[in-house]
Amino acid sequence: MTFNIKIFDKGFFHWFVQRLSAVILLLLIVLLVTFNSSFPGFILYLVLLAHFEMGIHTIISDYMHDSTSKLLTNITIDLLIISLVKSFFLVFVCI
Repeated sequence: MTFNIKIFDKGFFHWFVQRLSAVILLLLIVLLVTFNSSFPGFILYLVLLAHFEMGIHTIISDYMHDSTSKLLTNITIDLLIISLVKSFFLVFVCI
């Protein structure tokens, strides 16, 4: 007899992390407004990019059906996220 827990599959984990990142974003916005510090803003930006990436990958996987187009789009989105994080780190370090 195999006991398979379906609640911990990949789809549920992705759904849970998206909801968790949304709650974390709301809390970080409150912290940013309350303390007016750059650290919550820094963390907010990173969580926002992660939340954006998860959401856009979900949209791509749901509505694009050609595997080549899906692969190219996912690679493009990942490169965009990498360049945004790199740019943010450069600005954050230089200021």
